[in-house]
Amino acid sequence: MKNYNIYKHPNGKIEAVKQGWSWPAFFFGAIWALIKQLWMVAGLIFAYAIISTIIMESMTPSYDYYEYGGGDPSQALVLQSISTLIQLGIAIYLGVKGNSLREANLIKRGYECIGNINAVNPDSAISDALKN
Repeated sequence: MKNYNIYKHPNGKIEAVKQGWSWPAFFFGAIWALIKQLWMVAGLIFAYAIISTIIMESMTPSYDYYEYGGGDPSQALVLQSISTLIQLGIAIYLGVKGNSLREANLIKRGYECIGNINAVNPDSAISDALKN
């Protein structure tokens, strides 16, 4: 059983948000953020991806450059390693804070927390909330 906070919108729509670690946010970052309507989070993730790609492409010479005696291939490895560590950091942050970000977004959109329920899944939590 997992712990869910239940949020209700004045139009009657109900959302259940699991407490704790968010595996979907960890694994699917930007896609998860788009599905959960966290536009700013998704935008920041996409912006980082674009900026890091541009930096990697501009600072990493082509293979031919290395083949003919120019540059140090370890520079590209260092840049890729740093980028990978930053991506892992973002994924861990989303795993830890993803559900809290989602709750803050629901409150901002007019939802109100109406309770806390232990349930097997979000649909079961919503069903239990409707019964009470």
